[in-house]
Amino acid sequence: MHVSRSSQKGLKGRLSVFPRSSRKGQAAIEYLMNYAWAIALIIIVGVAIFGLNIGGIRNSLSTQSSQVTQAGEQLALIGYKCTTNAASGFTISLQNNGANKLTLGNPTIDVLSGGSGSGITCTPASTTLFPGETTTCATTATVSCTTVGQPYKAGVVLVYTDAQTSIQNKPVRNITGVTQSA
Repeated sequence: MHVSRSSQKGLKGRLSVFPRSSRKGQAAIEYLMNYAWAIALIIIVGVAIFGLNIGGIRNSLSTQSSQVTQAGEQLALIGYKCTTNAASGFTISLQNNGANKLTLGNPTIDVLSGGSGSGITCTPASTTLFPGETTTCATTATVSCTTVGQPYKAGVVLVYTDAQTSIQNKPVRNITGVTQSA
């Protein structure tokens, strides 16, 4: 078999250890690797900031998320405060976000840390809430938080009945806050 010089020359020019297209590919890979390192560094810094709770980011996120999740609730706990006054130490505000009238029972408050009081009943100002209406509920028994400016945690069991369906609900809300002056 005889191969002409012109065909050998053509093959020689085409066979190369590093074809031209691989140089472009290498540049693209290097470009993407630089971005990968930058993204990895940003993720590491973000995790460190969240883990060390720099700027109180963890607390603000949990407060915001609890407000967001309650936006879709039929009965939302929209405000609360705990004071050092033992006679009326805990006050909560409730709002009917649903489409139906609600009949309220007495919510129960358990101060888990930063104060005292367990199983304390809160008497609402209004026992019937129409859609969009709010009411305030204050404790009538001894419940208080310790020192002004100190954090507290409490569990609140809301009790209500939907007037249209007659279904009673008892959702539990875990809340955190800072003790206020009476």
